[in-house]
Amino acid sequence: MLRFARLFLRVLLYLFGAALVLALAAVLLLDTISKEVLTHRLRAATGMEVKVRSVHVGLLSPTLTIEGFKLYNTADFGGAVCLDVPELHVEYDRPAMRLGNLHLPLLRLNLASLTLVQDKRGRFNFSALKTKDKKSGGRSSADISLKFTGIDTLNLSLGIVRVSNLASGREQEINFALTNQVLHNVKSEADLGSLSMLLAMRGASASGDSDIDLEPLLKALTAP
Repeated sequence: MLRFARLFLRVLLYLFGAALVLALAAVLLLDTISKEVLTHRLRAATGMEVKVRSVHVGLLSPTLTIEGFKLYNTADFGGAVCLDVPELHVEYDRPAMRLGNLHLPLLRLNLASLTLVQDKRGRFNFSALKTKDKKSGGRSSADISLKFTGIDTLNLSLGIVRVSNLASGREQEINFALTNQVLHNVKSEADLGSLSMLLAMRGASASGDSDIDLEPLLKALTAP
């Protein structure tokens, strides 16, 4: 379970890192961003259906709040919700962003559910994000390079993670029931070691390790 927790955490960080860069890049370019603009950009970048209840960008303060965010699997993976985020709140360092650095004084993430699906051909539902990014034309988040320099305060709430293997027909559900877990001075994956251990302990009640190996998904997402 510890190995799964570590790999899962890395996958989670990549997914939200990519989404965060996309959203903050839009803020930097447009100064203000509407729900429609964000939805369109995310749909174009992922190839997946996106729904957002509300987006608020601070005009006098460098803040971004997204509420009611849901990402849906493509039809090949069942079309159901694969990512449910009631709230993502970010306080960002605007001068640092203009210099190409991503420094966040505060990141508060409430992740209600995440579903990882592997089909009979070994493909993952989120692997399509990388494929879509490579095939898409025009300006995207990848065109704007932001060097991550750290999160001063990370507040994470994590609910249910579902892992489904369509080849074996096995589905596993883990309820981490993590609420307002706070970490400070997060600058690298090494700073999340305590969180990995906590996830492993919270998930220990699940019936054994998942039969899905997340390594191929992680390699697909992080490949250049």
